[in-house]
Amino acid sequence: MATISPVPKLQFFDQNGNPLAGGKVYTYEAGTTNLRTTYTTAAETTPNTNPITLDASGQADIFLQAGLGYKFLLQNSLLTEIWTVDNVTAAGTMSLQNASAVAITGGTMSGVTITGGSFAGNALNVTGVVALANGGTGQTTAAAARTALGAAAAGANTDITSVAASTTINGHVIGYLNIPPNVKTGAHVVAAADAGHCIDITTGGVTIPANATLALAIGFTFSVYNNSGSSQTIAITTDTMRLAGTSTTGTRTLAQRGWATARKVAATEWVITGAGLS
Repeated sequence: MATISPVPKLQFFDQNGNPLAGGKVYTYEAGTTNLRTTYTTAAETTPNTNPITLDASGQADIFLQAGLGYKFLLQNSLLTEIWTVDNVTAAGTMSLQNASAVAITGGTMSGVTITGGSFAGNALNVTGVVALANGGTGQTTAAAARTALGAAAAGANTDITSVAASTTINGHVIGYLNIPPNVKTGAHVVAAADAGHCIDITTGGVTIPANATLALAIGFTFSVYNNSGSSQTIAITTDTMRLAGTSTTGTRTLAQRGWATARKVAATEWVITGAGLS
């Protein structure tokens, strides 16, 4: 979409509308009487005199520094003031736009620093990368971005190589492909860390705490291996422990080299089964 051209060369007039030949243009810092430099070209290599003397057509090439405010004072050739205008800025300087929104419909921008504010919409056809420190990934592919962020891919993947023992899926702690041992050489009270483990005990026996003392989840399961030449007890306190397949309840005895598995089936109820268990 085409746009109207800006004024390519400034021309000034007197009160009668005649070109202000030989007129003077002073340029100051906005709101002050401190002189501020303008330039003859956009390259800002050659500064104008201050004041600027207008040619026979009342014209001059005046390029302003982007982002700066100016005050213009116009005089005729006899140094009589015609007008003063304050707070003049370079047209199209985005840093000084007063509009609530600026639409960019084409072209390119470089060397732009954006601070504050908020942005909405979709970024299309963006190239390059945004550094981690600036909220990006510092990468150009999804796999490299996940690596940079320490993130795992969705669905089946090989990114996850280990998880914490307390990790849950759908409210359930992840289980094991084997039965890890918890080796004990003295009396042991069942703890949350025993979930899915086998308590390998040599002396002192195992005690299941009351639900009022340790509210283990229903479905909590552990095993006991009597790794000794004498019997070990698996004690229940104020809750109920049933011997599987019977109406027998209470503390159980596990013979030498015996194996038993206990599972919590209700808030205050357990069931236990095994070999060498009585």
